[in-house]
Amino acid sequence: MNYLIFGTVLRPDAFSFNQAANPASTKWLSGFLDGLSVNGDSLSLCGHCYSQVWPKGELLPGKQEHLDDKYDNHLVRFLNVPWFRVPSMGHSYYREGDELAQKNDFDAIVTYNPYPWHVAAARRLRTKYVMPWICLNLDFDDVGDNWSTFKNQAGDADGHLFLSHWGYENAPVHHKIHLDSGVSMLDENFGVCRKGNTVNVVYLGKLSKSGGLDILLALPQMISDPNVRFIYGGKGYSEDISKLNALAALDSRVDFRGFVEDSDVAELFECADVFINPRDPDAVVNDMVFPSKIMHYLQTGKTVVSTWTKGLDPIYRDLMLIAKTPSILDFSRSTIEAVGETMDQRNARSARIADFLTDSRLWSEQAQRFDAFVSDVCKEFNAPVTR
Repeated sequence: MNYLIFGTVLRPDAFSFNQAANPASTKWLSGFLDGLSVNGDSLSLCGHCYSQVWPKGELLPGKQEHLDDKYDNHLVRFLNVPWFRVPSMGHSYYREGDELAQKNDFDAIVTYNPYPWHVAAARRLRTKYVMPWICLNLDFDDVGDNWSTFKNQAGDADGHLFLSHWGYENAPVHHKIHLDSGVSMLDENFGVCRKGNTVNVVYLGKLSKSGGLDILLALPQMISDPNVRFIYGGKGYSEDISKLNALAALDSRVDFRGFVEDSDVAELFECADVFINPRDPDAVVNDMVFPSKIMHYLQTGKTVVSTWTKGLDPIYRDLMLIAKTPSILDFSRSTIEAVGETMDQRNARSARIADFLTDSRLWSEQAQRFDAFVSDVCKEFNAPVTR
């Protein structure tokens, strides 16, 4: 398949350059694209560099060198001023996509999330070049009553990929596929546990109420064991960062690292014994999300403690320790259970995780599923209309 893709894949050092970028989403897209490449697909990308609106951000954001050069990556420049920013992005994506479509025989256009700038350009290109539009739905803050917001923004796409299991099951669209995430391979030290008395409980991700900030703050108070360390990292608003800094100042067992550079993630994951995912199931922004951190955690073969959010496929219940309720008390109980697991229990879970990942979540196989899905969409899109 030959795809025109609207989505940004940045070089790792671009996250330091501009903290507005989302490392988790970029890693998902990079893994997905790598799977397509391994599958023999041709990929042309258009992407912009993230920036706050001028004057806080740059007037014309981005440089070509900020885009990952392992892909055929084309920079989308736009006028980053209030009120004109979004239409400028939509026009620029169309212009870049149109130039590429004139030189390539694309099978489909793929948009990374139904962002208005992606959608506006995709609709125009679909009409001009008579090719289907496939929308990747990684997250959606609120689909609206009876999915009204979603249908307005992306309902007319010819095919939909959903990371959220709930979204896949309930979205009122015809052509859809559930594909939450994947791994390229198992970690080199998959399932290997450190030896020592100290147990490291690790969280890396969104530092907000919907991300489970209340649980992160309360866990050290609920778990008094002096041998348990809490290592937290991620991005958040200044007031949330201040709360975590204050916690670290009061409890020597708390190691708050703030934003963790991509180059330091491997070391952090290697020292982990237990990972936690405390997302708030009652926050509507989590309904259309598959927390990408879960796949990164599982890729290590180590124990993961999690709340249960709508986006999770039921198959994950057997791979993680799921808190009975999303309360601080129940999440603490599950974390204590994880800390106290025997080596046999950890090894048994690692074996289940390994089977799951290699059987159904390799990016190369996920790409094959996606290609087959798009092929079916293309056949129907180009089928003659019968009257």
